Parts: sequence; C-alpha cells; structure tokens
Amino acid sequence: MTSTENNTAHDFWHLHIMQWQASGLSQASYCRQQALLTHQFSYWKRKFLADREPVDPEPKAGFARVQVATHVDTLSLPGLSLSFRDGTRLTGIAQNNMALIKQLIEVLR
Repeated sequence: MTSTENNTAHDFWHLHIMQWQASGLSQASYCRQQALLTHQFSYWKRKFLADREPVDPEPKAGFARVQVATHVDTLSLPGLSLSFRDGTRLTGIAQNNMALIKQLIEVLR
C-alpha cells in the first residue's frame, strides 16, 4: 500500500470509528448499517486505541491489600464498580442492569 493509500484508509477508518462511538450502536450494528467488514473495523479500532493509549511494556503484577468488613448491610450497597485505566468508572453494577453495563463496556472499549 502506498503512503497516499495508507493515509486515505487511515482517514476513512478514523472517521468511521468516530461516527461509531457517537452513534451508540454496537460495532456489529454499525458495520451492518454502513456495509463495513467487521474484522477490518476491529483492526482499525484496535490500531487507533493503541495509538491513543501508551502501552506499559511490562505489566505490573502483585498483590493488593483488601480489608473485608465484618458486617455488610446488603440493602445499602451501591453494587459493584469497575475502574478503567483512563480513569473512567462505572458504579452501581447489579444483576438487574447487566445488559446496560455490557453495552457501556462495549462503547468504552
């Protein structure tokens, strides 16, 4: 692929990734709607995300100290929460909203 073709493909896919993120659709739905190949879409999405997020060459492994409360009032718990590397945080995850949480995680990827 020539440099010009590569820049054109880059711009084409960058525009589609941006439009997909704003659409609120799943990747599959967006690709069907736009007549795009899902594997190409996934490739470019990963490529753009890799360019945006610095990758730690050696992931840090280890242990975290956890303290468990002796008595937990389950009625007052806000549910589980997820924290992402970019600082995004989802809270209030419960069994009754798992479908919504799955959709949010897909959009945040």
